[in-house]
Amino acid sequence: MAFTRNPMSQTYETKRHGFVFNPTHRKGSLLNKDSKLSNLLIDAYDTPDKENARVFVKSRPGLSLAYTTAAGVGRGLYYWVVNGVGYIITVSGSGLYSNGTFLMSLTTSTGPVGFTEHVSSVGAVSLVLVDGVKGYVFSSPTVAPTLISSANFPSPHIPTPIFLDGYIFLAGANSQNIYNSDIDVPANWTVGNYISAEMYPDKLVALSKNNNYIYAVGSGTVEYMSDIAGTTTPLGRSNSAVQQFGAINFASVVQTDDEVILVGETGNGGHTVWTINGYTPKEIGTPTIRSILRNEGNNLVNCVAYCIRVAGQKLYILNLTSITLVYSFDAQMWTEWTSSATGTTAFVGIFGDDGPNGMAYVLDSANGNVYLISEEFTTDNGTAFLCQIVTPKYDYDSMDRKFMYRFMLRGDPPDVDGSANNNLTLEWSDDDYTTWQGNRTISFNSDFPALFQLGVFRRRAFRISYGQPKLLRLEGFEVDINKGGR
Repeated sequence: MAFTRNPMSQTYETKRHGFVFNPTHRKGSLLNKDSKLSNLLIDAYDTPDKENARVFVKSRPGLSLAYTTAAGVGRGLYYWVVNGVGYIITVSGSGLYSNGTFLMSLTTSTGPVGFTEHVSSVGAVSLVLVDGVKGYVFSSPTVAPTLISSANFPSPHIPTPIFLDGYIFLAGANSQNIYNSDIDVPANWTVGNYISAEMYPDKLVALSKNNNYIYAVGSGTVEYMSDIAGTTTPLGRSNSAVQQFGAINFASVVQTDDEVILVGETGNGGHTVWTINGYTPKEIGTPTIRSILRNEGNNLVNCVAYCIRVAGQKLYILNLTSITLVYSFDAQMWTEWTSSATGTTAFVGIFGDDGPNGMAYVLDSANGNVYLISEEFTTDNGTAFLCQIVTPKYDYDSMDRKFMYRFMLRGDPPDVDGSANNNLTLEWSDDDYTTWQGNRTISFNSDFPALFQLGVFRRRAFRISYGQPKLLRLEGFEVDINKGGR
């Protein structure tokens, strides 16, 4: 061949892609359009030189039954450690249970309940439970609690009790008032002992706490209160600090070790997810998350959230009507969780709390069962769940036709014995996620888990599914393509 300074353009390429992306549904009602990660977590392994950092997606922690109770809608869960022994206090329907043992019936049977521990100045430890109407004080985790009978106990109230400096604080329902118990005695309440959050005209939605501040969360603002040793109430307002957003409901407001998380609402309309650390807010809701929240409409007031640490990550789990959204503070990214082999059943864990040894407990939304959640479990109480990756659309810098010769996964075989548990399903869509074709099986039993001859496309998205009871961990995929003409 004669020498030329203008060789033909190379049309063959090998491209690599990772699986790290937030959901990108183009609007909240189109949950099956665009990219998403379902029943997966993102794990990043950083290195000092940064160049060798690796990022994986892996299957979410599974559930193992810890305790059963009489069937009832899950209303609240608290992990209470007394003398070094942990007890799971739960409410399902009207039933109150400790480690699955029935203690008593509450007079209410619906709506989330709230818990907080109390420690007196002489070291007496108790647990306070409130249900929006009545309050109860546990002196022991194995004995039914005592009803708070004080005539001045705030009823109805918002069931987000807060302990600070020997007091219990409760917000009155449909009001701006924050009431406090007598010091050291959570069962005693004195008339007139309250402060009003009245910098703005919105009413209180929840109370929360960060460091030595009580957050008075309204429907449109957040005010800050602290203990100034007042006479009728110990609280005083921090007049120089306020947030110009509130919360959609009290059940979305979650207090963690160093921040408060909530589904926020502003006077300008729309909803998102905020964290507040001290006086500093940070929005963690993405455009897609905001779109999903908007699509909830009037049902958004029924959302329920909690925060747990599991699989080495701190997670904010937000249960909506049609979807469970999970935010990882470590990866700073969102995924979706479900609880079925088909991926169509909402995640069952409606409430949760941290437990021992890096595990946590969750309460079933429908039947009152209590589960341990841990990466050591690869099913939901024996039922496999569907892990699924739906990628963005790839056009490889051209809308010309392209032929795909090879698709290969990069990651770790789910089962080291090379069994059928290593089979994943690959599908692809060339028409904007409308139809899926392929439905081909990738066997991850070798160091070359690949498929060949994947046809012609202009823009292509992939869907990778795995529903076996084994740990899935993938780093990305690699494709060989040949760019053609128009």
